[in-house]
Amino acid sequence: MKKLWTLIASTMLVASVAFAQDDFDPEYTDQAEEQVAEQAEEQAEEQPAEQEQVAEPVEEKANVAEEPAPAPAPAPQYQASAQEPAQENVQNDEYAPANANNTPFFGFGLKFAFNYGRMFGFKEDLDNDSDIDGTPSGIGFDGGLMFRIQMIPNLYFTPEVNIAHITTEHEFMHHKRKYVSTDLELPLLMRGVIANRFYVTGGAQFNFTLSSKAKIDAVENATLDITVASNEKVEQATFGFGIVAGAGVNIVAGLFFDFRFYMGITELYPDVKTLDDLEFATGDYSLIDMSGARMMKIKVGLSYWII
Repeated sequence: MKKLWTLIASTMLVASVAFAQDDFDPEYTDQAEEQVAEQAEEQAEEQPAEQEQVAEPVEEKANVAEEPAPAPAPAPQYQASAQEPAQENVQNDEYAPANANNTPFFGFGLKFAFNYGRMFGFKEDLDNDSDIDGTPSGIGFDGGLMFRIQMIPNLYFTPEVNIAHITTEHEFMHHKRKYVSTDLELPLLMRGVIANRFYVTGGAQFNFTLSSKAKIDAVENATLDITVASNEKVEQATFGFGIVAGAGVNIVAGLFFDFRFYMGITELYPDVKTLDDLEFATGDYSLIDMSGARMMKIKVGLSYWII
């Protein structure tokens, strides 16, 4: 019996050793390694393809993220509404400081005015002379160019070049006398701006006479029944000087309503004599004493700045 169990155990031991050798057969091991390598290569080929498929949507998302989001619609409307009042102020505020509305340092424009003129300052009291009906007065006009140079904010030097024409008249012994003159006026003014809408101005004015003539009606002599033409010669001085003050208001962009006062300082007829003072039968003379006569004007008009 003991021999039988020994035989069975030996047989099982031999079978186990044989089975173990079969499991560790080198050929079998090489085949297993080749299968593992092939599976690894297949997995390596499949992984890049999967990575590319995963990367594509990421790039698309990145492109979508880079595109800027559209601006909200209300923003432009708010900006436009904020800019419109500023633009209107720039157009109306012609004289606003340069740093506020980009007013040019230099500018020029056109002006035109009607004026009422009256002579004053006669050494002889014409109002109390029964033969003389009032002092010479009348209506005229002027127009020309004006220039603007900024000195400091709200203060400008504004010289002008104007042609002025005026006719003044009165009567002497019921005969009409007209004094007609055309002058070149050169006002040299300083202009200050108030509240970007109003201005005040003042300065000196030089006048150069271009033409001057006195139109005096002929004198009728009822006793002799004749009409005697006047041979008086009354000519204005070639140069005059006066002072100017005025104000104005902005109507629309660049357009102003102007008011101005001029008072002459120099005499209008310094060389005209009376018959009592005339030493010879030649020269300028007048039956009315014109000594001391000066001109005063009140002007109302419009001016427009082109620049």
